[in-house]
Amino acid sequence: ESHASSEPWDMSWREGLKSATYRAVIDANTLEEGYAADLAKGLIDTYHEVHGTSDDQVRIVIVARRAGTPLVLGDAIWEKFPLGEDTKMNDGDGAPYRRNPFYRPRPGASAQSAANKLESLQKRGVILLVCNVALNNWVRGLAERTKRDVAEVKTAVFANLVPGTTVMPSGVFALMRAQNAGCAYMRGQ
Repeated sequence: ESHASSEPWDMSWREGLKSATYRAVIDANTLEEGYAADLAKGLIDTYHEVHGTSDDQVRIVIVARRAGTPLVLGDAIWEKFPLGEDTKMNDGDGAPYRRNPFYRPRPGASAQSAANKLESLQKRGVILLVCNVALNNWVRGLAERTKRDVAEVKTAVFANLVPGTTVMPSGVFALMRAQNAGCAYMRGQ
């Protein structure tokens, strides 16, 4: 299936890799309670500690695909659709999440807690990519579960990705292009 835009695939994210000395791509094919974001933060921090790097010298690409796709679905989608139930993610009180728990910290969260959220990581140069095939599979599944029209769900999902997320033809394509651009491959689980 085609992506939401009639424009060609946006490959501009590769420009952000060129100036970085150290590069990695994380294959976020499962949520694993946000492990891909934790790994990205850990890699950046470790390079800072060991090599004295700055954020612009380390670039991490996270490719959300398969069961990891909800990582980059925005709060509006988590609110509107049963992603908390589907992912078995709850807020600690047993209630399924109604927001993306990986995107932003809760109000009043500690700086340490906020540091591994996607919003904070993007400010440090982390690049978010998502698999178009997986997005469309999630769209169909959510439409079926909620008895909604697939086209309506697709419009909502593609309009409500975590800001700055780039849709790629497939997750494997994104992983390969990142590796072609000099990123070391990391399993996000």
